Amino acid sequence: MTDGTRIGAALRRGTIGVVTLLVSGALLTPALATGAPTTPSPSPKPGAPNTPAKPTATPKPGAPSTPAKPSAPTPAPTQTPAPKSVAPGDRIDILQRSLGGGRFESLQCTMGFAVTAPDGERLGVTAGHCGAPQQPVGVKKWIVGEVVQSKAPEVKEDPNRPGHYSPVDPFGPDWATFRLTDPQVKLLASAPGMAPRSVGTARVGDPVCQLGSVNGRRCGKVTKVLGDWVVADIVTTQGDSGGPLIRTTDNAAIGIITDAVTLTDRDSGKVTQQLTQYYSLNAALRAAGGARLATN
Repeated sequence: MTDGTRIGAALRRGTIGVVTLLVSGALLTPALATGAPTTPSPSPKPGAPNTPAKPTATPKPGAPSTPAKPSAPTPAPTQTPAPKSVAPGDRIDILQRSLGGGRFESLQCTMGFAVTAPDGERLGVTAGHCGAPQQPVGVKKWIVGEVVQSKAPEVKEDPNRPGHYSPVDPFGPDWATFRLTDPQVKLLASAPGMAPRSVGTARVGDPVCQLGSVNGRRCGKVTKVLGDWVVADIVTTQGDSGGPLIRTTDNAAIGIITDAVTLTDRDSGKVTQQLTQYYSLNAALRAAGGARLATN
């Protein structure tokens, strides 16, 4: 007999990391220190004998006529270039709190879809447990936007499995929208292998593919539909939260990644199947005030 054991904690809690970011083209703090060049040795005086002084000795009068070459400066590390765009499946970092000196604790998630709000503003969609309204959004170590709306279930820690969290209401909404505040960064509607053309309603047996910033493109079939929730036989992991799910037969946008689900044998505890749960994009768009999927 199998028993579905949710391990949504792995996704709901997110991948926590510390990053150094830049904002609006201005450096908050140098991500890497610049190496200072070594001071060259003093130039020796002319009229010296042909025998060179020992490399470690301090030059004296009568040293070689050819001055010693200064040591080459240590090359400065390359700064991460500012992003030009963010697309479905791309990594985004939602900043949780500042650690000072331009360093932040962040949750790594994935952009799902580009949508258009009722007022015409272009927004990105991701999972609600990734961040709360007004939290900054980072892409490639640059702060480029902020969370606009967010709805996520409350989670609690499993007393028998420290560090593992599960939602109090496993079917609570889990979606968020974010805007780009940097005019130099474009919010794209499609990515290689992920070009949604419409919003669809999932059916059991539908062939689907997801795109996560950690696991990349993975495909499978819908195994269950429960109201605003969709389950597919695809394996996912931390950092993929918020990533898009599309139906491959018509490129319809179905939902966004929210949870990993593991089915285990109740008697032996052996894992029998690993699945992924998604929140319906239709439901997210309705809750966002009637936003529409952007296709270009």
